[in-house]
Amino acid sequence: MLKQYLELPRSVHVLCVGTFVNRAGTLLIFFLTLYLKDELGFGAVFATQAMGVFGVGSVIAALVGGHLADHIGRRTTMLISLFGGAVILLVFSYLQTRATILVGVGVFAAVADMYRPAASAMMADLVEPARRTHAFGLMYVAINLGFACGAFIGGSLAQIDFRYLFWADALTASAYGVIILLAIKETLPGRGGVAPAERRIDDVEEVQKMNWTQAAGFILRDRVFLIFCAATFLLSLTFMQSMSTFPLYLREFGVEPKTYGRIIAINGVLIVLLQLPVTSWLRRFDRARVMIVAALIVATGFGLIGLARTVPQFAFTVVVWTTGEIMQAPLFSAIVSDMAPSHLRARYMGVFSMSFSGANMIGAPVGGLVLMALGGGALWGATSALACVAAVLMWSIRSKLRTA
Repeated sequence: MLKQYLELPRSVHVLCVGTFVNRAGTLLIFFLTLYLKDELGFGAVFATQAMGVFGVGSVIAALVGGHLADHIGRRTTMLISLFGGAVILLVFSYLQTRATILVGVGVFAAVADMYRPAASAMMADLVEPARRTHAFGLMYVAINLGFACGAFIGGSLAQIDFRYLFWADALTASAYGVIILLAIKETLPGRGGVAPAERRIDDVEEVQKMNWTQAAGFILRDRVFLIFCAATFLLSLTFMQSMSTFPLYLREFGVEPKTYGRIIAINGVLIVLLQLPVTSWLRRFDRARVMIVAALIVATGFGLIGLARTVPQFAFTVVVWTTGEIMQAPLFSAIVSDMAPSHLRARYMGVFSMSFSGANMIGAPVGGLVLMALGGGALWGATSALACVAAVLMWSIRSKLRTA
């Protein structure tokens, strides 16, 4: 089983190492609501609204990052994003007013998240379709190994001084930038990149010919891709609550930030332990069915949060929805990579990234309002329903998901 992962190109392994380093220090997004509510005293509503502004910035980053990655290069876009985001984080740690914080959150997200579609496109450039599920599975392990470390360390740092979170985040983003600078070559054709076997020769010319408007028109005519993005968006709205309203909900039961960090770290630990063997095992099954069943498991896990009352019970709900996440996570980017024409790969990834960033923009503030107005029962029931609708959407395009 490990042989399939060890045989991936060296650049894939380097990207995964850099991703781990970066994610181990990606602390702001996971503790932002607690920082704004408890440290600065701005209240839960403002805290979740700030998460919404982060989502707006992420939407901008997805579009701009995807466009730049298809034009100036994946590597260049990632360097601008990582080093630029580190500088903004250092400034952000000194912001104290509501207005400046909202501006800072939006600008940070718009810059720091530009690397995501570029990194996904680079990964797809490096690996042929048959091995993309393994490549993205390995990347997802790196993301969550970093996440598990970051959630555990971040919870402890927050108990001491929230400002340490910003500094650690800036340091690890810069470290990832250095890794890219020293160890990764450009993969975009026409910018020094080496095209994979399935790319047509004339695609290099098409990269130059397809402008923003033409690319948008092409993508908007891809009905299957848009339905897949809609399903992913609904699932992302559900997952978003684990970072925004879940810690606020736990506070109602007397759960401290440090304990929340350890509860949510279960998600990362399980992914690190199980993602690679589960990904290899699930390859024998129809991936459309895997995606549908996984969405239903996610619905079950988040629905159970509304019934939980103790720390062990909350931890169990994380185990349940993490099971669904492990099943579907490597398939998301692999499916989009298969759907996308090679000359639009980064822009497809950018639009797909909007499924997640759009959830940041809408999910956090709406979830916060539902939690404050209607309570946890309504919130977790609604998130469960959203994941069920996502399963229905995936079922409607199941024949295309099998072959993408």
